[in-house]
Amino acid sequence: MKNKEKKKMATDMKIFFIICAVIVCILAAAVVYLVIPKDVAVVGDNKVTHHEFKYYFMQNLQSVLAYADPSTDQQQLIDYAKQMALSQAVQVEYMLQEAKKEGFKVDEKELNDSWAEMQKSVNEGAQQCNLSVKDFCEQSFGVNMNQLKSIYADTFRAQKYIDKKIDEMPVDETELLTYYEENKEFFDYCDVRHILIKVEQDAEDAVVQEKNKEAQDILARVNNGEDFAALAEEFSEDTGSKNTGGLYQVTQNTNFVPEFMEWTFSHKPGETGIIQTMHGFHVMKLDNVYDSLESNRDNIISSYKAEKFQSSMNEEMGNSNIKIEVLKGYNEFQF
Repeated sequence: MKNKEKKKMATDMKIFFIICAVIVCILAAAVVYLVIPKDVAVVGDNKVTHHEFKYYFMQNLQSVLAYADPSTDQQQLIDYAKQMALSQAVQVEYMLQEAKKEGFKVDEKELNDSWAEMQKSVNEGAQQCNLSVKDFCEQSFGVNMNQLKSIYADTFRAQKYIDKKIDEMPVDETELLTYYEENKEFFDYCDVRHILIKVEQDAEDAVVQEKNKEAQDILARVNNGEDFAALAEEFSEDTGSKNTGGLYQVTQNTNFVPEFMEWTFSHKPGETGIIQTMHGFHVMKLDNVYDSLESNRDNIISSYKAEKFQSSMNEEMGNSNIKIEVLKGYNEFQF
């Protein structure tokens, strides 16, 4: 009787250990499922992986943060960067598949050379930040170097294909003129030069008069035919333009002080003058005005074609037989 009980206990223990082993396997599988990053979208037969999405997210987040109002809610910025990243990742994958259908191929040497430059920049960035290349990649791009190389190659191929398709877009002159008229504030611009003589806002009158005389003397030299660019390099205290001869390309949307903008858009090419702003005295010269379709034709056509291509591509993606589906990994993505 005791031997039977011992055998039963041994059998029960084996069953117990087997059950424990099964539970451990199930828990391990569950942990792996939770830890492994999930794909975020399906495009045709391929998926947008977590790593690809994270790369595009990091790039878009940096761009959003650079231009966002500091008072904007951070979660809103993150959500916006996620939306942009998803759109970009899906578009790249869609373009790669369309390029493959057409048999489009890039120059591999050009790709390798471009990647070499990128790799050099990564190495230099890591050195400047006193980080390992691995840590720099993770912090800047959200991926490791091998993943970065693969994603970079895909985006390079997709962009080359997009460039080809944009170049092939037809130009309708009537549409082009309408497009320009509707967007001319983004295209019309002036080439204006200035030489800044700084004056502190709380400067004494004697200092202001001295700085004004310095500006007047430089203006006289400009009007006597001396090279404006050379004078700017010698005298201008504007570090943003002195090494380019004081030159700025100014549109109606340029965020310069009002006096500078008013002078620029109220004068004719060749005219000179002096204005005073919160920064000091500016010796001004208007070089050229580009305020017509013909004077800025190449830039307008490039923008027109790019916008027309984007519209046609969005329409194609909407009507395409290629399956495009957002997966759970997108909603579960955390930053």
